[in-house]
Amino acid sequence: MISWFSRNRTSLCPTREIALRATRHLSRVQKRNLFSEDPGTMKAAEGRWYESMIYEMVLDLSRNSNDIRGVAGKGADARGRKPQIGLGQNGLLHSRSGDIKVRGNGQDLAEVDLLLMGSDGSIAFGEIVTSPANIRDIEDEIVYKKKLLGYLFGQDKVQFILFSSVDISRMATIRRILKDPDNAFIATNSCEEIRNLLDPQEIWEWSEKPFHSPKLLSIQEFLATRSFDYKQLHDQKRKEVLDLLLNDGVVVKGKSGREKWSPVKKILVGALYPNAVRILTSKIVFRIGEHRLTPREVDTQFGKVVLAINIPEAEPVFYLKLQGKREYLKMVRQKDGTFRCESARTKKMLGFFLWLESIQPTLGTVVTQKILSSPVFTAPLLTGYRRRK
Repeated sequence: MISWFSRNRTSLCPTREIALRATRHLSRVQKRNLFSEDPGTMKAAEGRWYESMIYEMVLDLSRNSNDIRGVAGKGADARGRKPQIGLGQNGLLHSRSGDIKVRGNGQDLAEVDLLLMGSDGSIAFGEIVTSPANIRDIEDEIVYKKKLLGYLFGQDKVQFILFSSVDISRMATIRRILKDPDNAFIATNSCEEIRNLLDPQEIWEWSEKPFHSPKLLSIQEFLATRSFDYKQLHDQKRKEVLDLLLNDGVVVKGKSGREKWSPVKKILVGALYPNAVRILTSKIVFRIGEHRLTPREVDTQFGKVVLAINIPEAEPVFYLKLQGKREYLKMVRQKDGTFRCESARTKKMLGFFLWLESIQPTLGTVVTQKILSSPVFTAPLLTGYRRRK
């Protein structure tokens, strides 16, 4: 599939027809915002529109390729009712807006902008960008998605195509990505050029009905070869990490390379009992903005404190549930060792929110003191785990 795209990259240029057809995937608000004079509002709608253009274009061009069996439907082509987000939900699914998600126990592990199936049944995917901003973060995302899809579909290698409306090929991050022969980059004309071909009134004339194409595949046709119980994988990893924390585990740079890859990126260690929270606040400082929370404020304003550890960085994160609200504050460690509120976790992130809600207190004072004296907190610059001999 990669070689086919490379040979046909000159054909991957959105036409006026493609640009109009892509608007069927936009909501009424997004259609209106596409021509907004406010740059922020316009750019958000533009990103969705450009992603839809690439999807429509690949769907069209794939008709002429024997190497591509089909393209996973998305947006307006994501037919049928979407399963309600809930604990225990795993694998490939559509979001309410028709985006392609990989979920683990209800939470979104990854979003795939474009999903293709080769003639041999192999899976490839695409990422679609409209700005050079935040490109540094894309490298780790691509590596994770390649491993995740390879894990699900039993592929040692997963092909990847990066589409962009701006030429970012000279950026160091992109050059590193393209060192992998299974990756490709395709730049098209800019969104501004394409938008200049349209009249704002035209976009309201297109139907949102599914588009028929012989290469359009439903998400159900992408059958994973591996059973995927994310909660079980998480709990296995949690047991391993907790065992290390409580048995003098030390933290070392890097990893041995012999570890079996796991899709689990975050360990939810557990919620703390009230007495353990008091131990925690005697040793750890929490901040909201510039305000330093007192132990009493933590005790009275928050109904639950959940400890998580991001892996492989071995970086602790706390989630503090506001008293009387369905909202958790995500507290991340700063260079000075304090934990500052980065963002909130609400029902908008329903899968992860439900998982946080399901966690009951399991960490007492003894366990909490042991964890706080472990390398996760005393050696923050080192990553990976190894048991002390």
